[in-house]
Amino acid sequence: MYFSSAPARVCLYGEHQDYLELRVIPAAINLRVNVSSYEGKKSMISVFSKDLNQTVKIPIKIQEMSSKNLDFKSYLESGILALKKFSSKIEIPSLDVTIQSDIPIASGLSSSAALLVAWIKHLCGVTEIEIEKEELAELAYHDEHNLLGIPCGRMDQYSSSIGGIIILTCTEPPELRILPKPDFRLIVVDSQTPKLTSQVHGLKVKEIKEVIKTFETQVGIPLNNSSISILEKFSKRFNKKEKKILTGVISIKEDTEEAEKEMLKSDPDINILGDLLTSQQISLRENLEVSIPILDKIIDSGIINGALGGKLTGAGLGGSVVLLTDKENDSTFDSLKTNFKLPVWSVEIDEGVKFTS
Repeated sequence: MYFSSAPARVCLYGEHQDYLELRVIPAAINLRVNVSSYEGKKSMISVFSKDLNQTVKIPIKIQEMSSKNLDFKSYLESGILALKKFSSKIEIPSLDVTIQSDIPIASGLSSSAALLVAWIKHLCGVTEIEIEKEELAELAYHDEHNLLGIPCGRMDQYSSSIGGIIILTCTEPPELRILPKPDFRLIVVDSQTPKLTSQVHGLKVKEIKEVIKTFETQVGIPLNNSSISILEKFSKRFNKKEKKILTGVISIKEDTEEAEKEMLKSDPDINILGDLLTSQQISLRENLEVSIPILDKIIDSGIINGALGGKLTGAGLGGSVVLLTDKENDSTFDSLKTNFKLPVWSVEIDEGVKFTS
């Protein structure tokens, strides 16, 4: 019997920054994808999803994707193909696999990256392939970005693989720093308004990237060295829509830089960290326009009932919110459960991917 597991993540600071090769601060949380298996008898990998109540069968000699659909089977097939490219001599045995997930799908908590990370790690463990966590994160990223064609950044795969809270600069190659476990708690609320990352990215990411390209051409300063003061100096060169997007992106960048400085202190001020969460939410709502009323209502209610700050997590236009609280967060948690009748979790910062046999 083999077992692997990988965590969900929340983006604390740096939403819509990873695909711009900027800095992000995600946290792995204790909602996980769990994969178990034992050796089968046929030349086949049979995978049963408890959550989808669906079984898919994949030939162990698979050479290409069976379809272009972004569905459960495609993720499993892409993981196998990515691993075969990583290790050309791999021989995957027949397996009977069961997958169970605590992570709601399309909730902004990176269920897809967690599935890929847990699945690839599982196959590595079964076939006794040694792979470092950063290698696994890169493999899962290239799998999702290149094989599956999703224009994502590296944040989700690195957070799920490494675990804890990390600072990741999403360059090529990325720069990684692991942060100490902070003295605060997090509450996650699933709005149960599904968002499709591929759709959000397909439209919003393209729009943002075009505006950033215009900015760097017009100003002659790379985005990673920009600031709100520089934007104000050259503001007449941009139309109203461009200025909104630039203000949002650069404000979130500056909030993330401030959060990094605070979290690297020996005794971070959690009130400042909470304020920076909310500051980002304002940028996401007013400038990037990826929030929706239910997300705003949950955040406002959480803050009124004791949370120190909050924001949406994920691409936006649905999904979940994350709220930062002190350790005694029962009253905030209870009020959110009562007011919204939605899935609410008081989550712990969790470890990254793991495998046992």
